[in-house]
This record gives sequence, C-alpha cells and structure tokens, in this order.
Amino acid sequence: MYPCSQAYHNAVASNAHQMALLIFSDAVFTNADIDVSGGIEFNDYFNTEEDLSIGQVPSNEISFALFNDAGLLNSYVFGEFTALIGVQIGNETVTENGTIQAQSENHTYTAHGTSPYLKRDGTAVATQPAGKVASILIYNGTVYCRLENGTVVGYTDSTGASAAVSVSSFMTAQMAKWSGEGISYSDRILRIWRGKNLRTYEFVPLGKFVADRPKVPDVILIDMHCMDFMQKFENDMPTPAQLGMSYPATVKTLLQKMCAYVGVALGTDSFINDSAVMSAEPEEFRSATMREVLKWIAEAGAGNARFNRDGLLVIDWVRDSGLVLTPNDYETFDPHWYETRKVTKLYNRASNGSYDNSVGSGDEGYLIQDNPILKGVS
Repeated sequence: MYPCSQAYHNAVASNAHQMALLIFSDAVFTNADIDVSGGIEFNDYFNTEEDLSIGQVPSNEISFALFNDAGLLNSYVFGEFTALIGVQIGNETVTENGTIQAQSENHTYTAHGTSPYLKRDGTAVATQPAGKVASILIYNGTVYCRLENGTVVGYTDSTGASAAVSVSSFMTAQMAKWSGEGISYSDRILRIWRGKNLRTYEFVPLGKFVADRPKVPDVILIDMHCMDFMQKFENDMPTPAQLGMSYPATVKTLLQKMCAYVGVALGTDSFINDSAVMSAEPEEFRSATMREVLKWIAEAGAGNARFNRDGLLVIDWVRDSGLVLTPNDYETFDPHWYETRKVTKLYNRASNGSYDNSVGSGDEGYLIQDNPILKGVS
C-alpha cells in the first residue's frame, strides 16, 4: 500500500468519483482518453514464485487502451510515464473570480473577458495574451493558457514572466476539452475550478513505466501493455570500463554504477552484504544480462530487487509494515500465510561443486546456488 490521507481512504470507502492519470513528458491522459470499459489492469509483484524466495527481480505491469478517434496519437512516440489513480476528496463552492481561475501553491491566476485578459494575484501580467483565455493549466512550475483562437502561451509561475512553451498537438486538443476550466496539479493533488465550483482529487502512484510505440498506432483504439523500469536491465552486462568502475569494488558500488548506466534512481541506502568486496569481475558477468546480475545482487542482499511506486529501485524483503487492512481497503482478499525470519547467514554453493562458501553469521541461514557475487567476496 502507498501512504495517503484519511480523506483518500474515506472517499474510496464512499465510492467517490475516481480518476486515472497517465503523465508523459509532453502529454497527460485522463479517464476521457482511456477505454475505462475495459478497465486498467495493474499487477504489482513482489514474489512470483510458488514459494517465498529471495533473489527475484519482478517487473510490474499495467495494461490499458487509449482512444485515438482524431488520429492525434498516430505519430506520438510515447515513452516513459507515471501512472496514478485518484479519488475525489473535495467538492466545494468558492468565490468566482474572472471567467476562469486557477491557483498554484503560491499564486492565483484569473482570466477576464476584456483586457487585461490575465491577472496574477490581482495584477495584470506584464506580457498579456493576445486574446481571451479559454483554459488554464498549472503544472511543474509553468502556467499554460489556451486562448480562444487555439494558441497556447506560457508563464513562469514563480515570477509571472512570459515563458516559451512547446505543446504537442494532443495537449492542445486536451486543453480545448478543458475549456472554461482552471486546473492545477502538484504533489499528487489535482484541483479543477469551473465557475464557482472547485473539485479536488488526491492521487497515489502505481509506478513508472515505459510505453513502447505500438506497431499499428493509426487505429481508433490503441491497446497498451507496459512494463516498469526493470526492462532497462534486459541488456547485456556492460564491461567495468563502460560502467565507469574498476575492481576491487563493493557490491553497493556495482549496483550504483549499474543504476547510473541505465538511468534509474536507487531507493535503498543500505542492504545486507552491500559492503562486501569483490576482488575481480566475476567471469559469469560476460555472458549475463544486467537483470541476471541484479538478481545475484538481490540474492546476496537476502532480498528481492524491484521498482517501488515512486519508480525507485529497492532491495528489500518482507517486514512488518504496521498497516492494518479493513474491509474498506479491499474488494476481495485471498490470504497466504508465511513464517519468515530475518536471514543472518548465506550459504553459497556451486552446482558443479567448484566452490562452497558462506557469508554472515548466526543461526538463520539460507542456501543459495551459483551466485558469482558471493563466490570470492571478502
């Protein structure tokens, strides 16, 4: 489960309106763009084996279908995106300011039917839009204003100064759908102003994924099946020189270099055997993929490697989360019981009998086989 407010829990329990967000670098997809009749299928994996075992490197998945009625996605590249699910936590009446209003964390923007067409905190912005504003979107420090003539102009939220913006044809069409609305999104909170009404949504992330461009994008309905960042480790293991490292090296240094190479962030500060020193690069690395090496690192760390909901790579294991699930938190529940103890010692053996060593101490041992990471650590 992902941390969220009590208001979020209450809204879900009361069947409040829910919304999906798929945020790409240059596009945002919402319920109106997703074939919700087929739903969004999300699989969050930790243990994919029949038995609970360490050294797994699962990849989370998300599937959905996008509408492409106008053909605006025919040439869209897609790529990396964040998937979130939200629920409406507020619906209130506010004082109407101008024809459209929207608020960032520190400033209020209002659109008006006559010049000056746009004000920031009650004062006209220095560089006025060329005409009436039809919709406002505040995101990531930039204020986007779509004008009634279809053009989109931008402003820097912190200063109110005009800012050059590049908006895709898809997002221009999106803002046309939002005509009459002021929208702001920050820190997983979405606010939508229309007239005197303000709706507020809170979101929790499902994760960060990669959407490959479909082979046949010019269809009305585009089916997408996306994997998380674990797929970035599917390439052949680079050489030490390509990773920018040399041996002797610790297991943690190896993992940090691998993450930097594929462009992901490491979310684990320390793990079991992270300071173990490998005197030389294991020969097995030359015929392995990065994901296989990651599996060996996770196994040596007595845990699994996976990407969490924030898109960070973590090495972890089951633990008492302190969370209590009530009937309001799930629809169906099929429990499986495991007795787990903290591993304090790893026995590493070669299946061909060429080596047999152990790392750690204590009585809670765990047997692994053919792990080159631990073959000659010190």
